[in-house]
Amino acid sequence: MINNNKNSTNVSLWSNFDRIRKKLIRFIYKTSRKNKFVFERFQLTSIYFCAFVVLSYSIQAYTGGLPEICFQVVPYLEEVLDIPYLKILSAPEKTFFLYLVLIEVILTPSRWNFSLLIKYNVLLIFIFEMFQNLVVGYFDLFWNREIEYMVFGISEGAKDVTLSFLTLLYFFCLMTYLYCYILSFAGKFPTFPGHASFMSDSVAFWLRIKITSKGRPKKK
Repeated sequence: MINNNKNSTNVSLWSNFDRIRKKLIRFIYKTSRKNKFVFERFQLTSIYFCAFVVLSYSIQAYTGGLPEICFQVVPYLEEVLDIPYLKILSAPEKTFFLYLVLIEVILTPSRWNFSLLIKYNVLLIFIFEMFQNLVVGYFDLFWNREIEYMVFGISEGAKDVTLSFLTLLYFFCLMTYLYCYILSFAGKFPTFPGHASFMSDSVAFWLRIKITSKGRPKKK
């Protein structure tokens, strides 16, 4: 009898939880449709905030600690990076897995129907981060590996070069994210000029759209 009572209690608790979960999903879904502009901007802010945190953790891992100038330029950076819940973004394998899950969700038709602007930005950040990691990987391969075969007298100078390069890369990526975020917040689709256009063109090809000169999407 006791076991039966416990089982019935567990079933009842699960039923209540499942009912609340469904109501919450329906509420979020209806709210997002009624307040599309606000909800979309909230999603954009969350996406670029996470991208900024991932970038900061990545450079911190390569340098062994962000340079002091980063904390001076970016307010509350140290406090943000010390938030325990955000530390999950410091592991590259976890962030890569999260990206794969997110990309699968946004590209698969479901009730979580993300807007085209959100899909575009998620894929753009994903490609940009891959390119960023590729640049760091090549720098490590062709610069730091060569330093190992050089005289020990210039090792300190080599560290300064590495730190300067990664600091410049950090601020370059930070400004790129800010550029994309501002355009996206204004409802435009960010594109990159010159040779860097292959990233935004790849995303547009993936989503089967063409971005006009005014930053608007057009179905192919």
